[in-house]
Amino acid sequence: MEILRVALRLFTEKGFEGTSIRDISSALGMTKSSLYYHFRNKEEIVASLVEERRHEFDDLVEWIVAQPPAPDLARKAALRWVESTTPERLQTMRLAHANQPIMRRLMDSGKDVRSAFDRVVDLLVGDDASAQDRLLVRMTFDTASAALLAAQGTAVGPSDVIAVALRASLALADATTEPAQRAPDDPA
Repeated sequence: MEILRVALRLFTEKGFEGTSIRDISSALGMTKSSLYYHFRNKEEIVASLVEERRHEFDDLVEWIVAQPPAPDLARKAALRWVESTTPERLQTMRLAHANQPIMRRLMDSGKDVRSAFDRVVDLLVGDDASAQDRLLVRMTFDTASAALLAAQGTAVGPSDVIAVALRASLALADATTEPAQRAPDDPA
């Protein structure tokens, strides 16, 4: 939808608070009232952007459920997830990173993406998994976000961010199949 694409660009460039409905409608070449026909406010636009991402997670959950149990299922799922990352998805992630207040409001209403991570983790690790194992699997799917943050202020482009995220996801996924190891100075 063109409205979402334009709003995402403006929110990313100017921030959520710095972008008005007028800015969005003007960039679209439509009246504010026409835009209000589709969305009541900016928060609804952001919620719709996040909902698209949530649907992507729902698709991943369906795919995981349809797979036979296998030791490398986390790796396959992570590969599937990161390979489906697009520059537009990275832009939505930038929006989320830069606009934490609106993202917290969406989280409080249950419309965030983070809660979808829990379902993926639940499917990929057993009930007896340690907190560390659960965190490791969660990190396996959050590498694009980490790479995006690490790339801030550099000349690294979206394709490089996605490539690094894929490498990191595969390394983390491989670590999920290895037995837990203590750090050398861990007295436990």
